[in-house]
Amino acid sequence: MSNIDEDSVDEILYLARANEASELEQFLTTLSTQISKPKDQIIAEAVDSYSQNTALHYAAANGHIDIVKLLLSTSSSKPASFLNLTNASGNTPLHWASLNGHLEAVKLLIEAGGDITIFNKAGHDAVFEAEVNDKKEVVDWLLGHVEALEKSVGGGASNGEGGAGGDEEMVFKAGDTSGPMEDVTEKMGEMQTKDTQQK
Repeated sequence: MSNIDEDSVDEILYLARANEASELEQFLTTLSTQISKPKDQIIAEAVDSYSQNTALHYAAANGHIDIVKLLLSTSSSKPASFLNLTNASGNTPLHWASLNGHLEAVKLLIEAGGDITIFNKAGHDAVFEAEVNDKKEVVDWLLGHVEALEKSVGGGASNGEGGAGGDEEMVFKAGDTSGPMEDVTEKMGEMQTKDTQQK
């Protein structure tokens, strides 16, 4: 269990939200010495008790690149688990960076291992959040990243089965496919059928 007091958690979250990178780095160093805990563990345990937001949520949401870089470099032992922590609404830092249009933060999170396939409690992934908030540059970059990723792992129609390729696997990995995912999968199938008919 965490032995980080509430005031220290509040200070870490405040410094991340306020874009105070040097102050945050100094505070983490001092706190690490005081409580004999590594900085990466302190960062991982510094979670708002109500919203479940982390320092990375606040930095990503506000596009504070220096804070994002600091948190990612300090949390290098297990970055994927830290990167993909969800808040009370199921949003990851990637969701927040995407919906606010902070492309540089999105790139840093993805490059560090942020998971684009995580759905929040509303059933939305980071691409959807960017799209509904008119963050076209983020949407285009994320979709390009996904396309490149699918090609690198052999996804797409080149698998000899035609059509969906890696899409079915992605739905399987995302978990429960009842509800909104059924609609998306069905619409994707319809789109592929229309594409085939037009050729």
